[in-house]
Amino acid sequence: MRLRSPVFLSGAFLVLAVAHAAYFNVAVRTDPDAALSRFDALMDIDAQSRASSHGERALAMQIAKGANESELAPLKVKLSMAQLSKKRYARAATLLEDALSSSWATGLDERERIRLEDQMGRAHILSNNIEEAVAIYASFLELAGDAAAKIDAENENTLAAYYADRVDAASIEFIEALNHASHDFLKTGNRESQLATANQMADLGGFYAMRDNGAYAAAGLLATAYETRRNLLGGEHQETVQLTLILGPLYSRMGRIEDTEKLYLDAFHAQEDAKGSNSPELSLYIKLLAGVYEQQGRMTEAQALFEHMRKVFRDAFGDQRYTVNQRRDRRADINRPVSQQFTLSPSYAPSDLVSAAAYTVPISKAPSLDEMKLRLAADQGADPREANMPARLAQLISLCRSESHENISLRSGYRSYRTQEVVHERNGNRGTVTPPGMSEHQTGLAADININGRFMRQSDRAFQCFEENAFRFGFILSYPLGNDYLPGSDTYEPWHWRYVGVQTAQLYREAGPHNKPQEFLAALPCYEERAASGAFPTAGEEDICLAAPEVITASVDAKDPEEALETSKLDTARILNTAPTSARSRQ
Repeated sequence: MRLRSPVFLSGAFLVLAVAHAAYFNVAVRTDPDAALSRFDALMDIDAQSRASSHGERALAMQIAKGANESELAPLKVKLSMAQLSKKRYARAATLLEDALSSSWATGLDERERIRLEDQMGRAHILSNNIEEAVAIYASFLELAGDAAAKIDAENENTLAAYYADRVDAASIEFIEALNHASHDFLKTGNRESQLATANQMADLGGFYAMRDNGAYAAAGLLATAYETRRNLLGGEHQETVQLTLILGPLYSRMGRIEDTEKLYLDAFHAQEDAKGSNSPELSLYIKLLAGVYEQQGRMTEAQALFEHMRKVFRDAFGDQRYTVNQRRDRRADINRPVSQQFTLSPSYAPSDLVSAAAYTVPISKAPSLDEMKLRLAADQGADPREANMPARLAQLISLCRSESHENISLRSGYRSYRTQEVVHERNGNRGTVTPPGMSEHQTGLAADININGRFMRQSDRAFQCFEENAFRFGFILSYPLGNDYLPGSDTYEPWHWRYVGVQTAQLYREAGPHNKPQEFLAALPCYEERAASGAFPTAGEEDICLAAPEVITASVDAKDPEEALETSKLDTARILNTAPTSARSRQ
């Protein structure tokens, strides 16, 4: 037999290869199974970019065959990953949306569904479809509930925590999509949809503003929400002003002082027009704006605002609104400081606990529980049925409920030392509950506030009402932005309000250091004495009370050494915020 020449064999092989290639090319273009097989093979070797065209072809042929949406859903999900690698973000988002809206999605594991929705949200951001992305992550935030406050570490594997983590992780995409330095407003959709998106942006911005490394995402979202409300509702509208209380401090932390000044100045004028130049509620915005002027070295303007606030307070509360403090043991006072520097002994327990519900305070749990109790803390010489802590809390909640139209209730009141100890031990070192002795709840004077069944957030309309009005009812925000009164690197709690009495709360607003409540309480006798004599702080000058305060007078009782406060800790209020921080802690 004659042997074929090598040239002949090579030519034959080439013909066969071309024929096979031609057949394969025809098959993957005409045979649904072949096209799908080729797509799967490329995806399996991470050749997603090459796989995308085959996947689209396979999808088109499956549709031509009459496959229903449920049958197509797995292919659409897989194809969306290929389209993401090709940076075809809008197409990827559409594919995921189709798959998740089919009946196939009802059989998914809940976490897998959340993961795919998260992927869709990111695709929307990358395709510049911000409104759809915001809607997705705002719904995640609502489903996260209390986990959004970073206090749910005990249940860190819950779906709620998973929702919060997905929102947190999306901040990178929001940073890239939204220019935090711009002042753009939403331009797509009708007025109602634009306002709805602005509301969702405000919620997300408030969430990111409380997160580590979330400032730029928060600024982009909040600035857009602010400008949208300003454009559609007007700068004087309360919903526009509300965002000032989130965006202003955020800009300040970012070093954007001029932007902070503009926000506070606009809010001041808006509230002046809305409430009147002599309204005590205006004092919040006076103090914020004066603080900015002090930062800028504009002491004359800052002092003019302080003088205006003095006049407002004299008109509203009288010339003799403060009394000279008598030296006393303040361990039982309603305005004593409580923190990791000023601890409570295990034996400390209030003797005047009452049911909050009995004073018409809306509650979130059974009225018989200790957490639904508060100290009466009645004013001396006044009618104890009206001049007391629970009655004033009920009045404050009633006011803010009517203004915000939100469901406000008491989440947690009194907690004993033992209860705090048990909860802290159960949580271990995960940093979600304050160690016993450091919680203001042990005093019976603290109230954690719920909004619509979860902890109050700074983006809630009710938070603005509390910030403006709580001092008139004797309450202050115990753990403001930037504090470290409790163990942990960040103990901001916008839901935690402490009763210190009306006079003390008024003095804190009028003359106290901004966002330094524990320092103020530690040096309260000094502030009271100076205010009674008319020697209020002057803009730009050193705060004498913080420099060398008349701090708590601790009457050491040798029979009860645990009750005695350590005098070494009481030399100056400046010891506050100097203790080393440990694992994050919530109170």
